[in-house]
Amino acid sequence: MKKIALCITGALLAVSMAACSPTQKETDPAAVLEQQSTGSAEDKVPDPTTEVLEIASIYVPDEERTGLKQAMEGLSTLDAESLVAKLVEYGVLPEDCQVLSYETEGEEDGSSAGPGAEAGATVTASAVLNLSDIPDGDNIDKQLITAAIGNTITENLGVRSLTIQENGTVFADGVTFQNEYETLITE
Repeated sequence: MKKIALCITGALLAVSMAACSPTQKETDPAAVLEQQSTGSAEDKVPDPTTEVLEIASIYVPDEERTGLKQAMEGLSTLDAESLVAKLVEYGVLPEDCQVLSYETEGEEDGSSAGPGAEAGATVTASAVLNLSDIPDGDNIDKQLITAAIGNTITENLGVRSLTIQENGTVFADGVTFQNEYETLITE
């Protein structure tokens, strides 16, 4: 009798367990493949064919015309032409602005080069950036444009002092990186 009671209890337990288990849903093979291809370790491996970009800080005047704001961009080459192209893209410089020349002079130890400069890196003592067109404006516009060009070039290209020219005529001389770029104009 005990054997029969145990068999019946076991059968009832098996039936109740089967009733509580989740049922198998029909799945679309494409959905299963999608679930397997998202979030796995293989998805996090970088693509070796992807172009390596240099990170650059681009400085642009803020909407209130009181200072600059900083934007980070990836550039395939970090040079004066690509930085000026980004300043054109952000509207700091006019569409037709071109780099006529970019000349550097002297190298120094980069111990006090400014933000983004690696310790022990060499820094250019001075540079001259000759542009084809710089927008006209009032004194505030000139200050903001000078600071935007100056901070962008000095930080990214490791320049201590920059002279900005427009078609060979000096627009601004002795431009250095301005740490307090967010609040340049307090008038």
